[in-house]
Amino acid sequence: MHEPCNRIAVLTRQLTLGSHSPRLPLDTYGLHMFLSHGNEELRREIQEFLQDPLYRYNGYLSLPEFRELTLQRLKKYVAQGFFRARDYMDDPMKFMTALESLTICDYSLAIKAGVHFTLCGGTLCKLGTERHHAALLPLLDTLHLTGSFSMTELGHGSNVMGIETTATYDESAQEFVINTPNNEASKVWIGGAGQHGKLTVVFAQLHTRGKWEGVHAFAVCIRDDQLNAVQGVRIKDMGPKQGLNGVDNGQIWFSNLRVPRDALLDKYGTVEPDGTYRSEIDSISKRFGIAVGGLTTGRVLIAQGGVDGQKIGLTIAIRYACSRPQFGSKNIMEYLTHKNRLLPALSSTYALQLAMRTLKRMIASNKPQDAKAVHVLSSGLKAAATWGRVETLQQCRECCGGQGFLSENKIAEICNDMNVDVTFEGDNTVMMQQVARACVEDATLTQPPPPPSTCPHIAACPPGPLPLSLLSQLLHYRAHLLSYQLSSAMASAARQAGSKSDAAKAASAAFESALDSVVSLGWAHTELFCLDNFSEEIDAAASPELRPVLLLVASLYGMTRLQRDAAFYLEAGIMDTADRISLRERVNGAFDILVADGGRLALGLCEAFGIPDHLLQAPIAFDWRRTGMHV
Repeated sequence: MHEPCNRIAVLTRQLTLGSHSPRLPLDTYGLHMFLSHGNEELRREIQEFLQDPLYRYNGYLSLPEFRELTLQRLKKYVAQGFFRARDYMDDPMKFMTALESLTICDYSLAIKAGVHFTLCGGTLCKLGTERHHAALLPLLDTLHLTGSFSMTELGHGSNVMGIETTATYDESAQEFVINTPNNEASKVWIGGAGQHGKLTVVFAQLHTRGKWEGVHAFAVCIRDDQLNAVQGVRIKDMGPKQGLNGVDNGQIWFSNLRVPRDALLDKYGTVEPDGTYRSEIDSISKRFGIAVGGLTTGRVLIAQGGVDGQKIGLTIAIRYACSRPQFGSKNIMEYLTHKNRLLPALSSTYALQLAMRTLKRMIASNKPQDAKAVHVLSSGLKAAATWGRVETLQQCRECCGGQGFLSENKIAEICNDMNVDVTFEGDNTVMMQQVARACVEDATLTQPPPPPSTCPHIAACPPGPLPLSLLSQLLHYRAHLLSYQLSSAMASAARQAGSKSDAAKAASAAFESALDSVVSLGWAHTELFCLDNFSEEIDAAASPELRPVLLLVASLYGMTRLQRDAAFYLEAGIMDTADRISLRERVNGAFDILVADGGRLALGLCEAFGIPDHLLQAPIAFDWRRTGMHV
């Protein structure tokens, strides 16, 4: 971020674009600090460390070589002492900064580290007690134990309550006996288990004294120090994947594996030596919900990775587009089609980044009253960020033509590596269903009236980007109407059912029969939050110099949401043809401002992401004219 104004001057070729558009002030360092999560000094230290040659891109490695490189990268990174596993509890913002900083470098490294520290270490922190922390966390910090997380089964992904792996307590030996009863119960896609993992956190159905006590987690060693599977454990390497091949995924089966009683992570429920089960939470479902609900940091890091992937792709594609002429001296960024493919994504990346910052603050504050909001928001943002990444990176790849298909230019590589994020840490469709269900629950409690049948018309507003207050009103209308329609349908079905148990089944059936609109409600709720949060952040923290450009970006975010969902508003009678035409003109006008003067603002907004050149690496992000000259 050194001399940002000079950098933009270098990146920008002074075109005579959009001379009629207002020239907004540009302070890239101020924008960067506005977007910052905090821990900037740590982030800079990590970025400087990642200049080490070990972390340079190498696209010519075999599968074993890439896995070994990823492991060596992780070992060297961990040896720097930037953070500890205990920071998951003690300093969550530092913990997240240290892990998310790796995404810009290499996603395989980020996921390898995330599985080890967040899924394995974080579960030990959240579900274990001090004896687990003292015994295991220091070994994770040194990589003496390489960790993994064994929840997903071949036959059970989203339905964690339905997993079939069993852990039966043997009181005579004071041990749990862990078994895989059938192949569908084998643990699959276990990151880090295919080749390197020694320790895994196993989720299994606990049985003691002939009674089922629900899903619990156990700290289990699966390999010895020579990396041989221990007796009672069979591991299969799952082999090459679409991407993320620096991570060794494995499939695991357990056959009468005996583990000591204290392998149970027993913060919320314990088994006494005589087999007596004790918990302050009587309900199995509530106990499960509390235990699993606390494991949100992994989901947050996946969501942040989706946002960071968009930052990488947009920075490369917009730099390239602002310097690549076609059909004469006109750069491709000047074409409306190109603007329409990249600039809405730039605005949504800003909105998502600020929403992620708010979510992280909520997690760090650890207020019990925020638990439901954190769950709902993390679910919605995870889906929005990773689905958004899929669309954004594909557009970035296409906007760079054949250069975007070249691995060394990074976009194609991260398209493949990050594609797992739409199902990793929760299938996105299920995530949006959880958001919608929470909206319906709130509507059932408050019973709000239907939304008003009219809203201010866009065409009647003064020229220029729409005010955020109006955009919020329109996005709120969509979320309110979808929630009202779904909750009304469920309530109607319940009333007609008769008995209380039948009513619950009928309401659930009504929810399932409307799953298409359920996902739309999840999107509407999440995007409304992003817009309102963007507006609040501008009001709370933006300097007078930053406000104009941030208001433009926030308005573009809201306007492009309306543009995408115009059919909904037309059908509801909230918009008419004149509004739609006016909306299009305002969006295109915002595009013109962003790409004026050779893309000065668009380039500056990308520069504010703070990605150092040595981590961006893609040749086309610098001087595409020299492609191939180093050979």
